[in-house]
Amino acid sequence: MPLAAFCLAFLTATFDCFTHRTSTTQRRPPGYRNRNRNRNRSKLARAVAVLALCAVSGEAAATVAMLQPARIAAANEPLQITLLYSADDAVPLTVTVPQTLRVNLSGGEQSPRPLELAREAGVPDTLRLRPGQFRKVRFTTPWPESARGEVRIDPVGFDASPALVVINRGPEQDAIAQAERSESKASTPAQAAATAAALDGPSGDAIAPPGDSLLTTGRGVLAHVSYYEPMYIAAGHNGDTNARLQLSFKYRLRIPDDLRSKAFTDNLYFAYTQTSVWDLSADSRPFRDTTYSPQLFYYVPDTGWRSPFFTRMGFAAGIAHESNGKGGNDSRSINMPFIRPTWEFGDLTANHLTVSPKIYYYLGKKNNPDIADYRGYVDLLVKYGSPDGWQLATTLRKGTKHWYGSVDTQLTYPLAKLLGSAWGGYLWIGYFNGYGEDLLDYNNRQHWMARIGYSIAR
Repeated sequence: MPLAAFCLAFLTATFDCFTHRTSTTQRRPPGYRNRNRNRNRSKLARAVAVLALCAVSGEAAATVAMLQPARIAAANEPLQITLLYSADDAVPLTVTVPQTLRVNLSGGEQSPRPLELAREAGVPDTLRLRPGQFRKVRFTTPWPESARGEVRIDPVGFDASPALVVINRGPEQDAIAQAERSESKASTPAQAAATAAALDGPSGDAIAPPGDSLLTTGRGVLAHVSYYEPMYIAAGHNGDTNARLQLSFKYRLRIPDDLRSKAFTDNLYFAYTQTSVWDLSADSRPFRDTTYSPQLFYYVPDTGWRSPFFTRMGFAAGIAHESNGKGGNDSRSINMPFIRPTWEFGDLTANHLTVSPKIYYYLGKKNNPDIADYRGYVDLLVKYGSPDGWQLATTLRKGTKHWYGSVDTQLTYPLAKLLGSAWGGYLWIGYFNGYGEDLLDYNNRQHWMARIGYSIAR
């Protein structure tokens, strides 16, 4: 008889007995009623205990979990997924292991593609697990030729979280995959740091698609697009009320198979930034001036250079155009070749310092030939803060004459920490003092302007 049926029969018989005895109307000696009531209560307690034992001693079920595969995989090595079967109950367990495992593979803007992995050799169809015992079973299959960049793996047939894996098809793919496996086994911060250095970046960022991409999986159009300069809208008042807003994106022309490539065409970007000053006090609330700035440049977030003085060094070089799209005396336009090294100091996952000078030269200065007097030839960006906390970013300019120049400071803080995890973006507080907040007024002094608003990217 099954255990559950036996428990049910036992409980039924006990209750029948209890009911029969308590319903008897025959005369009993004095005190018998109390003794009989106590015996019945004892039988009822034993029945409840048996029922509880039946509840916890029913048929055992295996716990199945999918282990996270290596974050970076070499394309010439098979896709490997490991399932963990465990017997969590107090009784032995027999588990049936399928010969194949089905998953859906997706990336970028492509629809999910079914993929079947074969069970490793030598694993029987059934596993006998003792209480508390577990067993790993591996399933493998070659990577499809179409799988590139970062792909998502969704298991089919059981409940498990999807996994994201970056596929590297470059000549150093074996070394990268080996370093990633070593990183997953590192047990101390020193080992993890050493592995990260082997990955050509303190945090491994250089070998993955851009972390600020609008879509980080696959190779669709959106995987090439990411944020560039800060994006925000903010308003303030100083004599009149105005707002400043900025949109900025960059587009990576080609995502290489070798994710650590520093070749020119593999790291070539087109960027577009638009900055407007909006006069909210004037009639019809016009935009006072808008700066349009397309750029073409080479950029790597990590050059791979190592030094005891800094944690990471990035580099950019290219040509930028700025104009305000107006005609006549209000027309402003400049063309600037530039180079921009960036040094980061400290733990990149916590509060750290970033210093990034942008050095440029003017090839054309139509209608504003003296702009260097007020703007100079260097924009010095200094940032301090953490990726998930507050950040203070200040851009300093010094003109070639007198004390002309400007200070542009932006303080940001994640809204999720203020209003809850459902909120995205940042609280933005800005301060500007000096010349050249917009191109039209490059030679007019703005004594100070403070604004508060919302930032999408910083």
